[in-house]
Amino acid sequence: MSRVNVRLWVAAISAAFFCLAGTPARGQDVPALPVRSTTLSNGLRVVVVEDHAAPVVQTGVWYRFGSLYEQPGKTGLAHALEHMMFRGTPNISASGLDDIVAHVGAQMNAETNYDYTHFYFVMPSDKVSIALAIEADRMRNAQIAQSEWRVERGAVLSELDGDASSPFFSLLSSVRAAAYPDSPAGLTSLGKRNDVVGATANDIRKYYEQWYAPNNAILVVAGDAAPAAVFAIARKMFGSIPPKVLPKYDSGRPAAAHGKTAESDFPFPFEVVDMAYAIPGDAERGEPEMSALAALIANQRGPFYRALVETNVALAVMANADTQLRGGIMHVFIVLNRARDAGEAQAIFQNTMDQLLHNGIDPELVSTARHATIAERALGSDSISGVEYLVGYTYGIVRERVEDEDQRLQAITPQSMLSVAREFLSAPTVVGHLRPSDKPPTGSSQKSTSNATDDFSARVPSGKIVVPPVIASQMRVPTGAHGKLLPQIFHLSNGMTLAVQQRTDRPTITMRGSISAAAAFEPAGKAGIARLASDLANFGSAQFAFDAQHKTIDDLGGQVTLGQSFEAHIFSRDLERALALLADGEAHPTFPERYFAQERDQLAGSIGQEQNISGQAVQRAYLQLLLNANDPALRFPSEQTVKSISRADLLAYVQNYWRPDLTTLALVGDVTPERARAAVEAAFDGWRSPGATPPAHEPDLPAAHAAHAYVGTDAGEVFIQIGQPVLARSNPDYNALLLLNEILAGSGAFESRLLNEMRQKRGLVYSVSGKIDSDRDRGDMTIVLSAAPAKVESAVRFVRSQLRELQRHEVTQTELVDAKARASSDALLAEESQAGEARQLLDLVRNNLPSNYFATLADRNARITPADLLRVAKTYLRPDALIEIYAGPPGPWSEHSLFQ
Repeated sequence: MSRVNVRLWVAAISAAFFCLAGTPARGQDVPALPVRSTTLSNGLRVVVVEDHAAPVVQTGVWYRFGSLYEQPGKTGLAHALEHMMFRGTPNISASGLDDIVAHVGAQMNAETNYDYTHFYFVMPSDKVSIALAIEADRMRNAQIAQSEWRVERGAVLSELDGDASSPFFSLLSSVRAAAYPDSPAGLTSLGKRNDVVGATANDIRKYYEQWYAPNNAILVVAGDAAPAAVFAIARKMFGSIPPKVLPKYDSGRPAAAHGKTAESDFPFPFEVVDMAYAIPGDAERGEPEMSALAALIANQRGPFYRALVETNVALAVMANADTQLRGGIMHVFIVLNRARDAGEAQAIFQNTMDQLLHNGIDPELVSTARHATIAERALGSDSISGVEYLVGYTYGIVRERVEDEDQRLQAITPQSMLSVAREFLSAPTVVGHLRPSDKPPTGSSQKSTSNATDDFSARVPSGKIVVPPVIASQMRVPTGAHGKLLPQIFHLSNGMTLAVQQRTDRPTITMRGSISAAAAFEPAGKAGIARLASDLANFGSAQFAFDAQHKTIDDLGGQVTLGQSFEAHIFSRDLERALALLADGEAHPTFPERYFAQERDQLAGSIGQEQNISGQAVQRAYLQLLLNANDPALRFPSEQTVKSISRADLLAYVQNYWRPDLTTLALVGDVTPERARAAVEAAFDGWRSPGATPPAHEPDLPAAHAAHAYVGTDAGEVFIQIGQPVLARSNPDYNALLLLNEILAGSGAFESRLLNEMRQKRGLVYSVSGKIDSDRDRGDMTIVLSAAPAKVESAVRFVRSQLRELQRHEVTQTELVDAKARASSDALLAEESQAGEARQLLDLVRNNLPSNYFATLADRNARITPADLLRVAKTYLRPDALIEIYAGPPGPWSEHSLFQ
């Protein structure tokens, strides 16, 4: 079930901004990345970062052309050009590109920012030449025809309109416009809608012909690749592309306004004040200090947190930079507590800032902020995707070495930080204000950044498949890459389960822990107690009171979160110290009186408001029809149930249900299994379980049954969710059912039957995808689609007809081979990061799977036949007993089932 937690929401917003503004890199004592580079005769720089931790590569092509390069009246076209790069060439059609990605088991994406456009593939490493062939072909031969633009313009406008439905994107847009009036920097990367509407393919092609050139780009390959081999492929693929004479571009810092305001009314559950400041860009003096100041402002031991959050004025305060190479905006978001005034919060923040600028900055907080900024960069480079992004942006866009920024960060002093703060943070450039409105949401976007980030792996393909023979022959050969995930699993003396995967590519460790729970653990009338306990666990424990807890986290320079689910992302040298913090936080949370009432009241106040977040009503309606009426999972928290929780209730809850015999810890990184086991045993040894282990299982789902519900919204299209119970994760038929789902709908794969038939051939839907969501106790299968009102009835009836078809006839061998490739690749690509591997380890243990489950997945899938899928379809699919949920404008679906 999806429930929104304000702290998780805040974390998600923060993470999105850090991805936008902070390029992760290495810390002072972290070994340099093994960067190798060469420059081709046409000016293309090729950079390889070799890392054999997983058989995966990420390739990236970075063009030094973004939205700031656009001319007046022709805005939004850098983003439009990004889209058109996926519309194909004479050699590889748009559908051909989708076909390649599906067969290879790759992911492809792109993003347009102020100063660059970035295209990237993630795929098994033995297919890297395919990615480079695609990139070289479209660097030279992009087919930007008016007929193709007529098709793609709808997608670009849909994205622009969808992002406009995001409350934070709306706020960011209005703040930018106020900060940089009459300047390209005053627009988001999506540009002006009218410019996109009026644009022609020739307008877009002009930008392509001017800026998309080898001497204005960098190619990065990170992961399981040898530099010499990549350089040879790059010379072959890109070497004959001629360079271009590039237009002149004014790269100066844009002039900012002063003392402006920006108002945004939106259906959003929280009121937000944005204290926005014009600041230096990523290539300018003062940028390192601004990065550290952002960390200082958000620090829970800092003056702003104490003045705003500890006084219950705000739920959160966070600072993030939305920057270009030159210029940008520092956003300080203050999420208000209910019934508190925006003017009050603004005055408190300004008074606190004035005191800091007058009295100076505590040297300890300066050291903490500097350390946190360096560590954030270093920890971000322990994934293949993180390395590719870091190296591409640093070498290709900023045009310096990773080490250069690290050295500037190390040089920050209290004096330099104070000087920069006084220069740029004395008064806000713009004060933004996001006010909740009562109008129902018309869209579903929760976008929180101002760049244009796309997901072309999930796009809707169209047209004829055209693929060159050389690529066709390569993509039909299954990957020879095999997953390396083979953990050691230990059952510790106190009942904990520990899973360890050693990888030595970076000196970091990711830990993810989970305490198994059942909804029935929450006492009657106390729904929400698990959420509250997890929130308050981060406010101190027996050996680490609040200040000590957060100072330890600051000293680690990592990320630590406590609660029912807990995690840490740290340097490997700090393993024992981080484990001491985790062990005490899980075994002995204190829920201090100082913070208890504050956190409980904040959670209670946000519960009712959360219902305005898009998708909550649909999910609740679905669960109410899927589960038995007395299922404990239907005990939804309310303001009343949360307010009824006492501190004694919390202490009793964790005493009974936070226990080592229900706890699993996954540990991935630069540590031997022996050291990991000894360290975890030592840290958690004092944590013991009282009495017999309570059964942390959920009740069985009822038999499949027909049911119907409708949720009215102002949206123009109808969102449909169709579902039924299926099987548990540990069922031997689980993998076969996953393959069946891939063939039917998958994640919207090009070859899936529903997308191919409903979108491509019949035009019934805008999108369609399917999902199996199973745990060790139970599972369900859902198909979600969106359609115009006139086509809803035909669409849902077609879905049922395809479910019946799967029960009548075997799938084709080609369909099954393609589905196996996608399923195996999904598991393989998860190994590109420590975090992905940690999630897989938890999946193994929580579902009682063998330790070699992922390592042998491809081999086990290879033995599944079309006859197996026919048997599974007949056993588990129930096309005459489906749950239907409709959301959108009224129609026949708002009154009754369409399967009648």
